[in-house]
Amino acid sequence: MKFSYLSAAAALAMAAALAACGGKAQYTVQGIVYNLNNNGLVLANGSDTVTVPSGATSFSFPKQVDYGSDYNITIQKQPDHMTCGVSAGTGSAGHTVTIQAGVSCEQNAYTLGGQFTGLTAAADGTARTITVLNGSNSAITLTSASATNGAGDFSFGTVKDGASYGVTVVVDPAMNLNCSIANGTGVMHEVAISNLLVTCVPK
Repeated sequence: MKFSYLSAAAALAMAAALAACGGKAQYTVQGIVYNLNNNGLVLANGSDTVTVPSGATSFSFPKQVDYGSDYNITIQKQPDHMTCGVSAGTGSAGHTVTIQAGVSCEQNAYTLGGQFTGLTAAADGTARTITVLNGSNSAITLTSASATNGAGDFSFGTVKDGASYGVTVVVDPAMNLNCSIANGTGVMHEVAISNLLVTCVPK
């Protein structure tokens, strides 16, 4: 809290000194950028814009603003395959010694999933189960007990844009099933994937 008081006091002192000379203090509208891994981000402050390249860790607008002027930093265009948000992007120039906003970005992510068929109970009514894997990190257990006539839907949740996926099926030999998967490999790109198809048949 002491820092904010000192910052405001310093800003006011600067403005007063400039006013005595017939001018106004001017401030650069700027900030810090986090996790920007793609090109395309354009920020706006009114009609003033700045393009922020991939890998940038900071930004500043071309035009400075006068003491007492309001600023409002917005996202004019999101970067490719990412979504960014602005924090501390509005205020009045001179309220603090410097304007320091934050822009945080995250890679877009989409759901990965599909359907399964043929996962029926054993002849004696015992439920059958199989495991569907996406790489080595995500696993889903599917069971005939939750299927409708051996069929149903499944989802791994979200996968980040640009990430590859490789889905396989693991079947315990005791289940007496042969299962295969269609459309199990690819790269996530701008849309959800819902066409994975696991097909099981009795041995």
